Amino acid sequence: MLKLGLVRHAKSSWSSPQLIDHDRPLNNRGVRDAPVMAKQVLKLFGVPDLLVSSTAKRALTTAKVFKKEMKLTDDKLEEIAELYHASIEDTMEVISEIQEDAKFAMIFGHNPTMTYLANSFPGDMIDNVPTCGVLLLESSASSWDNVNVSNTKRLDFIYPKMYV
Repeated sequence: MLKLGLVRHAKSSWSSPQLIDHDRPLNNRGVRDAPVMAKQVLKLFGVPDLLVSSTAKRALTTAKVFKKEMKLTDDKLEEIAELYHASIEDTMEVISEIQEDAKFAMIFGHNPTMTYLANSFPGDMIDNVPTCGVLLLESSASSWDNVNVSNTKRLDFIYPKMYV
């Protein structure tokens, strides 16, 4: 069984309009929520083998907070530029390329893709994956390149308002 976490980045700041979208940092709420959610993932789902993040500052910062809270080494965090403005298909391609020794991986990305991707797997309709929301999926696929909607199901959906 493979476990996959889908994480929408924590809340970002709009306080510096001169910044390009890719460079927007987390705001105070994002800084507060990311460690809380990382601890909840640890408690509920265990330690992931790999974190894969968009290169956008808000997503990468969220992933780095998770890495720190989970006491993961730097080699357990991959930065993938294609996850910024990724479609469902782009994200599934990234998932298909996850290293085979990882049995639990987490993808840090953006909306609307995280919500669309979550709803492509069986389960109740999710109107919106909120910032720093985490979906846990489980797949019976034997390898990451075989993960698809027919062999993968949603196990859980957690988000900051449940804990803060």
